[in-house]
Amino acid sequence: MSKAKSRMFDIVTETWNPVTGCLHNCVYCWARKLVEIKLRFCTEKYRDGFRPKFHPKELKRKFRPDTLVFVSDMGDLFGKWVPKEWIVKVLEHIAKFPRTKFLLLTKNPYRFKEFMDIMPSNVILGATIETDRDDVAVRYSQAPIPTIRLLAMRYLRHEYTGFEYMISIEPILYFSEEFANRIIEIEPDFIYVGYDNYNNGLLEPPLQKTLELIEQLESVGITVFRKTLRERCEV
Repeated sequence: MSKAKSRMFDIVTETWNPVTGCLHNCVYCWARKLVEIKLRFCTEKYRDGFRPKFHPKELKRKFRPDTLVFVSDMGDLFGKWVPKEWIVKVLEHIAKFPRTKFLLLTKNPYRFKEFMDIMPSNVILGATIETDRDDVAVRYSQAPIPTIRLLAMRYLRHEYTGFEYMISIEPILYFSEEFANRIIEIEPDFIYVGYDNYNNGLLEPPLQKTLELIEQLESVGITVFRKTLRERCEV
């Protein structure tokens, strides 16, 4: 069992990695750095580095009721490169544990739509959206641009109402004045907000601007969990 509270989301009980690796190449990705610097040399599971990989043995894993499992925190399960059959096998395993909740977090939320006909009801559909400024995001990541992620999550929320939705704004990047409204349109059940913890020299908003964003989100009843909040680093 892998504890996740210290590095990711404090509501998560444990992590589960049936699929690992990612090709978004985000410069701030702590998982990729951990694998390339350490895990590939000492753990069989990551001997191929951060290359996307399916681990069938993980489908033997059992989960306790009334817990929250973060799925594939060491990769992006819904990346465009992930074979459909991998995702289907993971979702089928999740469905075997209806009393356990599973967090699916991706930077490619549009792909959720491909699986909504078999999506178990005990999942939380999540997307990382660090900013609404496409020009800022492309400096640091090859993931789908924020505009696409925002539209995808808004569509899903209004077309598939029987699920919980979450947004991770971490690491927060400089955003426009419309960011709060664009998030509010998604009507997420909860949000996490936090600054970069790894000194990557990102273009960050001033702390006051971030606090105002949080206040706007909370003013409409959205639950916001605060992670690392600090003055921005000078770039």
